[in-house]
Amino acid sequence: MKAGPSRLATIVAAALSLAGCSVWHFDFGRAHVVADAGAADVAAAERALRNRRWPEAVARAEQAVTRDGSDGARRALLGTAYLRAGRFRSAAQAFDDALALRQADGATALHLVLAQIASGQHDAAQATLSRYAALIPAADRGLALALAGAPGQGVEVLMAAMRVPGADARTRQNLALALALAGEWPDAFFLVGLDLPPAKARERILGWMRFARPHGAADQVAALLKITPAIDPGQPEALALHRADSVTVAAY
Repeated sequence: MKAGPSRLATIVAAALSLAGCSVWHFDFGRAHVVADAGAADVAAAERALRNRRWPEAVARAEQAVTRDGSDGARRALLGTAYLRAGRFRSAAQAFDDALALRQADGATALHLVLAQIASGQHDAAQATLSRYAALIPAADRGLALALAGAPGQGVEVLMAAMRVPGADARTRQNLALALALAGEWPDAFFLVGLDLPPAKARERILGWMRFARPHGAADQVAALLKITPAIDPGQPEALALHRADSVTVAAY
């Protein structure tokens, strides 16, 4: 699939009035956590996350789930703690549990996708993206598809997103990275050059060439989120969600 500079130029022409040069990234939004004045462990876990104390965040979030394993918000908080601690397999389990317990939201679904990608579950990640397609913004869904081993599909999603009025530089740069992962380097360089001066554009493309050749399943997600992968023993068995006893409320 070859987009070509002329096709890309047509798509992005309406967006060239945007100022700045936003770097590609995911927009998670803010996953809602139910406020509970009596949940000291929840508050402590959130505080540890803000202060980047990942082991403490994991420990307190696990304790919060131990106290009430039926609370989807606590499961999502636990997933966030695992994710920031570089424990991707455990994060995927916690986010999946959260989606089984409460109304699905795009932020939790996207976190689940990235944790699945980082733990080598590309087929599962693509299935999650399909299931929650209506909840995950196209700019994020397209790049996630590319990271999950479907760069061609990701490019198509992002090309469509670029045609929507108001498409921003973040969408444009996510498309550029998806094109790079699809091996369309001239097109990727063309798009990067819309937001960066030539020297910076070349520097970014060189970085993406390294990014496109990961040594391990977690490398790309870890680089995007600035996370250090860690040895993951898995979520404690005591925290396992008994699906037969839970009520799935996700609408998708």
